[in-house]
Order: sequence, then C-alpha cells, then structure tokens
Amino acid sequence: MKSLKIITLQLAALLCVGCMLTSCLDDDDDDNNGLKYLTKTEQQQAFSKIAGYHKGYICWATSPSSAKLDSAEVTLNAASDSTIYIYNFPTKPLAAYMMEGQQELKDSLEKQKDVTLTLYTRYYHLSPVYFQADPYNLSYNVTFGGKSHKVEVAFYSGMPSYLYGVYNSSATNKLQILLCEAAIWVDRDLSNANPTNYLSSTHTFYFLSK
Repeated sequence: MKSLKIITLQLAALLCVGCMLTSCLDDDDDDNNGLKYLTKTEQQQAFSKIAGYHKGYICWATSPSSAKLDSAEVTLNAASDSTIYIYNFPTKPLAAYMMEGQQELKDSLEKQKDVTLTLYTRYYHLSPVYFQADPYNLSYNVTFGGKSHKVEVAFYSGMPSYLYGVYNSSATNKLQILLCEAAIWVDRDLSNANPTNYLSSTHTFYFLSK
C-alpha cells in the first residue's frame, strides 16, 4: 500500500489545482457551470493522451469522523472518449458512511465483491487534460433481515467544476480523478423522486495512477 502521507499531499495538490482551473474557467466561459467543452476534434486529442490502461489506487477516508485514509489497488481503462472503467473498485468502503441503526445493511454491503465502476467522460481542457467524470450507479443484490434486497450506490454527477479527472504528463501521478458517493438506496421505487438515503454524509474517493 502506498504511503498515506504521500497520498494525502497529492490529494491536497489535486484539489488546489482543480480550484485554480475552475476559477480561471469561470472568468472566461458561461456554459455548464462556467465550463466550455472541447470540440469533437479536441475531445479526441485529449482522449488520446489518456487512452488505455492505468494501474493505480482508489483512496478514501475510513470514517466521517476520521482523517485517516485507506487505499486499494485498481486498474483503470480509458476505453473511449466517453467511457472509463475502473476494475476491482472496492465495495467495502462504500458502506463506511452508512447511517446509524443500519448495521445489517452495512454488514451485507461490505461482504459484496469488488466491482467495475463505469464513468461517463467529457473533456473541457486540453493541456493539461481535464474532463467531466460521472460514475454510473452500482447495483447489488444482498440479503439482510431475512429478505433479498436491491441496494444501489449513487455518485454525484453533472458537476465537472468540482468532480473531475485530470491528466498531467509532468505530474508524479499523471492521471487523477475525484469521485463523490452521494446515496445508498434500498429497493428504490423509481416513481419516488426522493427515496430514503441510508448514507450519513457524502464520501469522497480519489483515483491516483501509479
């Protein structure tokens, strides 16, 4: 496992650079929260810089009340200019911020296998490369309370000014992505616009390439 001290410093730098870029873009552009997406040709140019497989880490805080970080090794595949896959995304930490009183749900989710997380991507800066990174929901069939349930984990999306990926060929960790877990739903009724969220607070995850 990579030094958590080093990871912490790298994450702080990532957040700082992202805020600086957002500030500059807000001064110049008016589209989609201050962002102007690249042309189709530029999108392909940006994608070509990160295309293919990248070994790295997913990092996260272990609890809402702790600054302690943990990490797991994963593989990322930038498969197209609109799709990234993160293989072996760890399921257990997705349950770390479960609301109190839901121990059975927490325990059952923690036992699920690691999964492939799919991200929708769209590029808005060419050098260094910055792109929108929107995860699709994860779905698990779990058993607790003597019954089978469909558990969904949702991430924030459509916020490219704050949740994004960056590729910088001169950086130690060339490819970095910010993700934020937003909700855990159980047996969600699609007709209900406000289903019960079993997550006690948002939970940020970071991908750092080796």
